[in-house]
Amino acid sequence: MRSIGYSSAIVLLSASALLTAGCGWSPKGPDPEPQADKCTPADGPAQNVVTASVYALPAPPSGKWTQMGSGHTANCALYWVQVGQNNSTPDSLQQVVFFNKNTMIGTPTPNARPYITVTASAPDSVTVQYQWQQPKDQPGMPTGIGSVRFTVDGGALKALDPIPGP
Repeated sequence: MRSIGYSSAIVLLSASALLTAGCGWSPKGPDPEPQADKCTPADGPAQNVVTASVYALPAPPSGKWTQMGSGHTANCALYWVQVGQNNSTPDSLQQVVFFNKNTMIGTPTPNARPYITVTASAPDSVTVQYQWQQPKDQPGMPTGIGSVRFTVDGGALKALDPIPGP
């Protein structure tokens, strides 16, 4: 009797081990290789065009605009430059300026807003995340949030989603 009990226990343990091995954790594979940037300086705006475009924006209430970040889509058609105030605070105004080739094609909103982040670039679009203060939010801690994808259409800036916020 005892040998049947031990045999059953061994079979159960072996089956459990096999099931666990089939459903278990395995280490993550290597990260994908980053794609080489195929865009050349000639695909984007010249620095003097970027500078002139930033200076053409309505001035912030205090300080001056300074470049915070920049990038482009993988197809090299849409370039962006994010600007903010040089004496910024968490709720300082910001703006994103878009370019197609060596031409400024606009800003997503007519007026600068706080809490803007360029979050991603797809092959032919750029995603901008907007945040805004809700009535009961603490200063500098907005809970309103939404994202908009932008692309170039016929040489013009096109929003693929509605621009969120108040």
